[in-house]
Amino acid sequence: MTKMQKREQGFTLIEMIVTVAIIASLAAILVPIVSSELGDTAQSRALGDCQRIGTAITQYIKDTRVFPTGPGGDNSVNYLLGVGTEQTTNGMADDGDDAAGDLEDYLTDGATNGGALWAGPYMQQVPVDPWGNPYVVNVHGYFENSEYVWVVSSGPDGDINTSAEDTVLQGDDIGVLID
Repeated sequence: MTKMQKREQGFTLIEMIVTVAIIASLAAILVPIVSSELGDTAQSRALGDCQRIGTAITQYIKDTRVFPTGPGGDNSVNYLLGVGTEQTTNGMADDGDDAAGDLEDYLTDGATNGGALWAGPYMQQVPVDPWGNPYVVNVHGYFENSEYVWVVSSGPDGDINTSAEDTVLQGDDIGVLID
């Protein structure tokens, strides 16, 4: 055997440990950045959905000349609920006995509440928010001067913390006011 033997190809244990440590360090830096970006994306989507729902409701009112508060614009519905099961905590339901309407009945299917002037669909479908919860619209604000017409997503916590009387969003709610 000679002094100079060919070294076998492959990684030594030290090289493997250093490589794994570098990869782990990079992952520790990148994971919080990526998860933050994903959270921002969900909030941006929820805000965009709220704006689209608000625009669709405004167009519904312009076309039908009635508020989406019950059949023929009567005052029997206090808030509209999007697709899904209502949140446990809903600031738009003042006393828990408030009448909820189906948002889709106004925006995607005018046969129920649109009348002859209904020119929709104003949305192809009403989405759920990024966390799987329905959007809520306080339409009672069209009749009650002390209330505002909010389109709200309950945000990551799944609860609507904003009440119909609030002038700004509460908790982690995401939404828009309809003028």
